[in-house]
Amino acid sequence: MKRLMTVLPLVLFLAACSGGPPPEPPAPPPLDPVGVYDCWLDVDGMELGATLTISGTPGAYTGTVDSEMGSAPVSDVAVDGMEMTFAVDTPDMFVFFVVFFEGDTFTGEFDAGEMGGFISGKKR
Repeated sequence: MKRLMTVLPLVLFLAACSGGPPPEPPAPPPLDPVGVYDCWLDVDGMELGATLTISGTPGAYTGTVDSEMGSAPVSDVAVDGMEMTFAVDTPDMFVFFVVFFEGDTFTGEFDAGEMGGFISGKKR
């Protein structure tokens, strides 16, 4: 009986450890970028406000960007995890964006050939 009393805690400890590591936390839900976002672009230290609207369904997203400079279509929208890439074809240039979402906000960068900068946005 004494032997059982000394072995029992060891057996219980080993049984608790043999279950393996705790399960991984669930993955975040897939990114659904559809919505209207208030955006701020930093271009060489100058801030420009804009509204980004994304519509559509996975694999077929489209949208528009509206700012004081006018409106331009959004194309080539792709979502990978919490990253979204898209392009904006303005009359003056083609701009490529990469943004990373955290909840209803995003931050990222854009490239327009010789010009680039940073973008942030918040879903309305």
